[in-house]
Amino acid sequence: MTIDVTVPRSWTELTQEQLRFLLSAMVSVNRASLHTAFPSREAYVANTVARVQTLCFLRWTGITLVCPCTSGDIFRHAGREFTLTAAVLASAISHLDWIRLPPLEPVRLDSVDGAEAIPADLSTGLSFDSWLACETLWQRYQLDPDDTLLRQMAAILYRKEDIRPDDAATLGIFFWWAGVKNLVSVQFPDFFKTVGNDEEPLPPTYDEIRRGIDAQIRALTKGDITKEREILALDAMRALTELDAQAREYEELRRRYNKK
Repeated sequence: MTIDVTVPRSWTELTQEQLRFLLSAMVSVNRASLHTAFPSREAYVANTVARVQTLCFLRWTGITLVCPCTSGDIFRHAGREFTLTAAVLASAISHLDWIRLPPLEPVRLDSVDGAEAIPADLSTGLSFDSWLACETLWQRYQLDPDDTLLRQMAAILYRKEDIRPDDAATLGIFFWWAGVKNLVSVQFPDFFKTVGNDEEPLPPTYDEIRRGIDAQIRALTKGDITKEREILALDAMRALTELDAQAREYEELRRRYNKK
């Protein structure tokens, strides 16, 4: 018996309904997993991801569980019943392995708590000042995961000061900004250049975050403090474009100097 179904192949193929279901599934499965003992962190992650993948696969394909059985669970799709062994189901949900990694491009819920989001790729609607605020909150979250920080980011990205995102929408902020970080690292490779070895870098300390922000502002104002307000009001992508150009020029000058 053959069942033809299709599922999203990446974060960017998700509809708004599918994205919200995925985020909700992640929240509910993770919450349930907290009360289960696992032999290792790896086992916890593998079990949690597999459960999320299974929930999403069944929801997005319209396949429903009729009866769990030892030899293979009985499912129904389009009025037909059939049996799936654990091995076959595991093979099927492997098509959703992209869930294991953050999105390569920004993906977000269009609206949260009655507020409309700015464009996912930050092409408009976000000032450099707001970018710096979100970056600070993001880096602080890397140091000490606290959903309050993500909710503060939501207030900026959805332009609603008193926004009250639920747990799924709060998690959505995390994946949105992770996608933003992947996007800007490609768009502005000189400014967001990876320095050092290939190991995962440690999150910066708060002082390092503050110094980094001050350095970005100084680079754009070229030391003229009277221009700071004007620079902070710039569109975020425009400011990052200029910072990337400056980083590229600096690198070219450095290479020329080293050749002498």
